Amino acid sequence: MVHLQKIARGLIATLAGLLLLAPFAWMLVGSLRTPGAAIPVSPLSWPQSPGLESYRRAFEWVPMASGLLNSVVLTLAGVLLSLLSASFTGFAMTRLSAERQLRAVALLVVAASIPLTAIWVPRFVLFEWLGLSRSALPLLAPALYGASPLFVLLYFVAMRRLGGEQFDAARLDGLGLPAQWWRIALPQVRPTTVAVATLAAMQFWGGFLEPLLYLESERELTAPLLLHALDLLGPTQWAVLMAGAALLTLPVLLAFVASQGLFRSLDHRPEN
Repeated sequence: MVHLQKIARGLIATLAGLLLLAPFAWMLVGSLRTPGAAIPVSPLSWPQSPGLESYRRAFEWVPMASGLLNSVVLTLAGVLLSLLSASFTGFAMTRLSAERQLRAVALLVVAASIPLTAIWVPRFVLFEWLGLSRSALPLLAPALYGASPLFVLLYFVAMRRLGGEQFDAARLDGLGLPAQWWRIALPQVRPTTVAVATLAAMQFWGGFLEPLLYLESERELTAPLLLHALDLLGPTQWAVLMAGAALLTLPVLLAFVASQGLFRSLDHRPEN
């Protein structure tokens, strides 16, 4: 019975994966068509003369190479800062009294419920006042508070399950709060770190509105903005648009697959 349940779960997971990969397959097939060709009746039909001309034109018509590099740098910096900020904040919350923990969680839930559209204008005015509104620095500002209140909550829940005795012993040994966080707490919540890193990477990689608000120089534009520029070419160049979309989607798929491998390796790691 258990074996049949495992097979059923595997089939369901496979079917769900195929459904999720269908849009990427459509983009990939479409990107292999000749630029300027009419949109086919069947999107997944294999082109008669497949080629990579659409990719060449995507890099030729817009600075896609620099856009991808800018997105990679922004994503790496955003993920690193988000992990440090969210994990330390979550750990610091576990050191509070039960009453203060409840208040902190309530504040995080309230912060998570605020629509992003409600803070765009105040944030833009703030960075305009600071003289930073025409740079990439505002794009990293969310990472300073963990990128999302959800990430702080995930770390708080994970670290709250750790035994308090080890932190009491570390405090008696002279370790301060930062050392307890770095040496004891963070190594024990690696699955949470992988999950938060994956979610934060998708958030920074796919960001569109904030780069649109703050970036002006062509050399600073990110890949999603350049994909929008390809969209402005019109439906006659949909193959080039599909090539740009495939370039942006592939790193997300690779990050997702890598995170699944990390989850499996952590699940099978023997306990000390």
